[in-house]
Amino acid sequence: MTTLPCGRTSEDVLLNLDEPADLHELQCRWCHAERQRLKDQNGFITRLLQTSTPEHEPEAFSKGILGKIASLGPRQRIWDVQDPATGLPQRLSSLELIKAIRKAFADSTTTQLNYTEIKATDAKVPHLRWKIQCHVSMADDSTVNAIEQQVLGFVCDAIRPLISWEEVVVDLVIEDLHGQAIESVTLREKN
Repeated sequence: MTTLPCGRTSEDVLLNLDEPADLHELQCRWCHAERQRLKDQNGFITRLLQTSTPEHEPEAFSKGILGKIASLGPRQRIWDVQDPATGLPQRLSSLELIKAIRKAFADSTTTQLNYTEIKATDAKVPHLRWKIQCHVSMADDSTVNAIEQQVLGFVCDAIRPLISWEEVVVDLVIEDLHGQAIESVTLREKN
């Protein structure tokens, strides 16, 4: 995993490659270049598969190559969590939790989620204490205090239906529209 100069990683770009570029990727020259590099790489692999598949075993050969390519993809951390509805233990990937957080931010007109990462901070199984790192851009007409409360609300609302939790700590970095950090703060919410 390569960290780009803007703070995102190549994995962040890869995970959203099939979706339209977000505002950060449209404005960030590093994310834009990484997106283009990954798309070119995928196009090359697709052309290679189309031209090198033997005519007598096209499906088996393609499945073998695609399986190898899939195994090279980024692996998501799997967390043991407690289902909030049933109280039963279950397993969720960090990708599922990140997607829920991204979805919570999708309709916001004052903040844009640029980067997020989630990890458990306790040794219990199932995990009940979480640390979430969020980098957000804020609109010019917003205030830092309003953004802090909004981000904490979005994060808690996003994970509440997926996992039971005792404490959520959000390490928040507020950026301007060019990706420069304006403020960094740690927020806590107990359930």
